[in-house]
Amino acid sequence: MEQFLDRIVKVRWEIKLGVLFGSILLMFLANYFFLISDTQDEIVRQDAQIKKLEDDLIQKQSIANNLNEYRRQKEILEQKLAEALTELPNDANIDELLSQLNEVGVRSGLELASVEPGSEANEGSFYSKIPVKLSIVGNYHEIATFFDAVGRLKRIVNISDIQLKSPTRQGDKVVLKADCLATTFRFVDKSASAAKKGGGK
Repeated sequence: MEQFLDRIVKVRWEIKLGVLFGSILLMFLANYFFLISDTQDEIVRQDAQIKKLEDDLIQKQSIANNLNEYRRQKEILEQKLAEALTELPNDANIDELLSQLNEVGVRSGLELASVEPGSEANEGSFYSKIPVKLSIVGNYHEIATFFDAVGRLKRIVNISDIQLKSPTRQGDKVVLKADCLATTFRFVDKSASAAKKGGGK
């Protein structure tokens, strides 16, 4: 042991200084790789997490600031949907439609001679057709007024296949019989239909 110490004492000071600096460098590198490097990786991860949270916060603050505007737009869309469902309802409501047609006929001054609802026909998209055969009796002006009033109903009703026939004089006016096809429509909710079929099975 003493011989080993004597050798170390006899070594030149430049070598001793080099060994000392080398040892310090090795200790620094060891500390860097085992401590500082891991810490820096953790800092990078934490910075990325903070950035993500800041972005989420900005996005949520933007939504919160515009919440009243979103609510107002939602109310407008719900109102438009209610109006659209008036024109294209979910249910056939044939009785209600026939009542409306009768009221329009009375206001127009003519008579509904016959009303024959047909079977509903699915158009394969988002709606189905419901035909109603009508026979009405009145003069030309009354029939035209009736068709105009039907066109102004909130619910969509198309009049087609109009045939004017059997003109007869009643007092001072010529009365005609008009046969026509009144077609209304119903909204078909495909998802609800599929769910109902699945539940039935």
